[in-house]
Amino acid sequence: MNRRTCGAMVLVALVGFTAAALAQTAGAPAQKPAGGAQAGESWFKALIVAEKTWRIDDHGSDNMYLVEGTQRALLVDTGTGAAKLGDFVRTLTKLPVIVLNTHGHPDHSGGNNLFSQVHAHPGDFEAIRAMNTPEARRKSAEGTAKSAAAADLLSPEEAGRLTPATLVALKNGQIFDLGGRTLEVFEQPGHTPGEIVLLDKANRLVIAGDSNNTLVWLFLPNSRPLEVYLASLKKLKQRAGEFDTILPGHGGPLPAGHLDDQIACVEEILSGQCTGEPYQSFAGSARVCKHGGAAVAFDPKNLRAAK
Repeated sequence: MNRRTCGAMVLVALVGFTAAALAQTAGAPAQKPAGGAQAGESWFKALIVAEKTWRIDDHGSDNMYLVEGTQRALLVDTGTGAAKLGDFVRTLTKLPVIVLNTHGHPDHSGGNNLFSQVHAHPGDFEAIRAMNTPEARRKSAEGTAKSAAAADLLSPEEAGRLTPATLVALKNGQIFDLGGRTLEVFEQPGHTPGEIVLLDKANRLVIAGDSNNTLVWLFLPNSRPLEVYLASLKKLKQRAGEFDTILPGHGGPLPAGHLDDQIACVEEILSGQCTGEPYQSFAGSARVCKHGGAAVAFDPKNLRAAK
């Protein structure tokens, strides 16, 4: 079995996990237990983290972000797809909403079918399509229904009737103009082949998926070699004078200096200075190294890019 096929199988398997387990796909702890909401409450909670910028808590599993300009809004990631995200977004903005995936894992693009069109990097199209078939979404909803309650949960029948969103290709350097506010796309291959982050220069923010968490998984079957990830981090570092805060896919906001800890951590792995400690998760075994506030779980056999 080749690495690509194995990766697709892992991604399909992830669809069946509950929200609490999906939080671990980035190597970050859940923000709260998946069963925390009551039947009359919404699955989601929103917190303003910057001017016209909301962090949407996906029931403790992951962060989504809604950023608003004067003419349009941008929804960054669609979470696990457990509940009616579109309805919740409409409580925050009345503007037309563009939808974007930072990468293709099921806790960041599982709600794509709730929207007609989603922008994503072509490197992750296969993963997104694998988890967003009607049958995959129905099975995911069945798993959620057994372990959680909320007023806006999708039933298995509702989830299974949704039509997969049309995927629109993102490219490096692409600008989203929301009216008085622009966000720039940065390719950041590493955690997945198609990982991207967004630079909001005017508000000095980087909106990240799983590329800049406090713990980043680089051991999954479709993760890029560590030296590819290092090149991604250094590319973002070149723009470090343009942002103060990183908004990660899991956990709270991080200072821009977190990027320096990440770079140092990966360099120590590649130089052999850190060989790591054993690391185990539902997605497999790895080694983990730490530097300052950053940690990377990695596959010792996937350090260097093929020449």
